[in-house]
Amino acid sequence: MKIKQITITKVVSRNFIMDFVVSLQNLVGANLTAYEKMLDRGMKQIQEELTKRKVELKWYRYEITQLTNGAVSITLYGDKK
Repeated sequence: MKIKQITITKVVSRNFIMDFVVSLQNLVGANLTAYEKMLDRGMKQIQEELTKRKVELKWYRYEITQLTNGAVSITLYGDKK
C-alpha cells in the first residue's frame, strides 16, 4: 500500500534588530510585517520542498507553533494526489 500522507516541518526565526522594530510597530498598532515575512519565508521553503519532491497534494493545512520569542515551527500536512 502506497503512503498518501505527507508532513513537512520548517523552523524559521527572526533577528534581534527586527525584534526591536517589531516592538515599536506593536506599540503603535501597525502591522507586524517582520512576523509576516518570517511566516511567508517558512511557507515558501515548504512549497519549494514540495516542488523539489514533485509532490501534488489533494488537500493540505499549515500548523504554526511559536517555539521561542523569535522562532516558529511551520508544519504542512495533507494527502498526496
